[in-house]
Amino acid sequence: MFRSMIISAAVATSVLAAPAAFAYTIGFVDTARVLQSYKGAKSAQAEMQKELQQYQAAFVDRQKKIQEAQKAGKSQAELQKLTEQYEKELAPLKAKAANLEQRLSKDVKSKIEAKINTIAKNRKCDVVVDKAVVLYGGVDLTNDVIKALQ
Repeated sequence: MFRSMIISAAVATSVLAAPAAFAYTIGFVDTARVLQSYKGAKSAQAEMQKELQQYQAAFVDRQKKIQEAQKAGKSQAELQKLTEQYEKELAPLKAKAANLEQRLSKDVKSKIEAKINTIAKNRKCDVVVDKAVVLYGGVDLTNDVIKALQ
């Protein structure tokens, strides 16, 4: 009888202690604020804007030329041929802009994620999520990430 009470007490203690043994420390980051504060993201955005402006200028130039051709009385077939020619000319510019955007986004994202990973380890966080999904609780890593990126 005494033995079964001791076993029951040991089982109860281990069951009650189990949640504590499996507790995770959850950190969160306000990624929107990090992106707004990160100079690398701002310079990447400025570089991207510059590339997009070049593409848009070339696009507008081609549109004007097509409108001029219409006013000059070019046939529908000639206008179609001109449109196709301009689309081919613009394709490399469009691809360059898309590739630049992809590369810059990847670079910024990897730098931010590396800092988050380092800070999370230092602060002993097992899981890190975006602030948007946190209702309450957790460890806010945002300021530490912003400082690390400067």
